[in-house]
Amino acid sequence: MLLRLALAIVIAAAIAPAGARAGCQDEVSRLISPDTEKMLSRYYRITRRIEREGTSPGLRAEECRIARQLEPQLAGEVEALKQTRCRRDPSVSNMITDLVRGREDDLATLRKATSQPECR
Repeated sequence: MLLRLALAIVIAAAIAPAGARAGCQDEVSRLISPDTEKMLSRYYRITRRIEREGTSPGLRAEECRIARQLEPQLAGEVEALKQTRCRRDPSVSNMITDLVRGREDDLATLRKATSQPECR
């Protein structure tokens, strides 16, 4: 996920005109919370650990706790990205579309995790 985000920003920075690029990059940066990025990274670290070491009650509880905290934050970011004025700018609209798709994929993963019987 972080790789997709970085790649999308680099591509948009290379393609977009300077004026639109600066304004929209600032707006997208404000919409994407660093706390959400950190929590998302932590969530995926926990899920990789579960895959490597097998499930344990402590790891599963941590996965569920993070997923429950992260889900509303991620949903808010997706909505904000969908409503940003920069989506109308053709030079950055593809980047924002990629960000929204990535966030929606992450959101679906979180919703799947919180719907498991161990997380209820």
